[in-house]
Amino acid sequence: MLEDRHSPQQDETGVRSDRPLEHGLSPDAGDDWRDTRALTLQKLSPAISPRRTTDALSELRRYLLVASAFVTAGLMLALVDEKWNAPHVAAAASVLMLGVVATSLVAIYRARRAAEGFARAVAPSMRDDVTNLPNEEYFRLRLRDEFKRMQRYGTAPSLAVFDVNNLASVNEAYGEAAGDAVLKHIADLLEMTKRASDVAVRLGDDEFALILLECGEEDAARFLRRLERFVTRKPVTVNVEGQAITLWVGVCSGIASAQKGDTNPLDLLAQARHSLDAAKEERDRRRERWTSGIG
Repeated sequence: MLEDRHSPQQDETGVRSDRPLEHGLSPDAGDDWRDTRALTLQKLSPAISPRRTTDALSELRRYLLVASAFVTAGLMLALVDEKWNAPHVAAAASVLMLGVVATSLVAIYRARRAAEGFARAVAPSMRDDVTNLPNEEYFRLRLRDEFKRMQRYGTAPSLAVFDVNNLASVNEAYGEAAGDAVLKHIADLLEMTKRASDVAVRLGDDEFALILLECGEEDAARFLRRLERFVTRKPVTVNVEGQAITLWVGVCSGIASAQKGDTNPLDLLAQARHSLDAAKEERDRRRERWTSGIG
């Protein structure tokens, strides 16, 4: 809900948003879910700092030097063994070759981790201008990436989609700057309450999403209930023509959990939005009963 203390006539449940259910990602946009890593890296170049890139390349260069040293030493021992036929020299060469293999495996692992870290970074072009959260484009790529991870490791994520109650009324009454302040407030609360591994994004208009990693539906539902209560206790103060106005903020949420056999991220998004729509209908029924009781 959004309630102005200077306007007691507003009900506590807010007004249902006119946003269509399929705002953002449409069901027929399956072809737009392109390969995550390739597109993310393509979009990412502005976000990767020169120092971070240099550090990663320096680490890989060190592994390459170590492997080269092992190979050189192994070749020298092989030549010595060929000339003097010493058994202990052959054993030492074998140990060095094992060192080459081990160093190569570690280098490959570190290179993959570095590539995944680059792919998970958020380029400025994939951040929302108002909230500084990742935007819908990053959300699509990251959710697709988590589905691939689920298929590989069996770790299923949950998806929460929610919107801010009565945001359109705030924009009409106090201006878009006040509405933007409310959106930034919600984004800050999300960053404060989510786990470090979870991903908060703004999908557009009054809609946000949370990708809850390795989180079942029951745990996700408990988290969302706590989040909704936390949000209602944290008002935001906006400045309208030099006057400070306190707005009480509320959100309505829907949730869906991926199953190990799922392959299409759009299905999970559609389920979460369907759950959100049902929650908003229930909110409207409570508002109507509350209004009738007051009357």
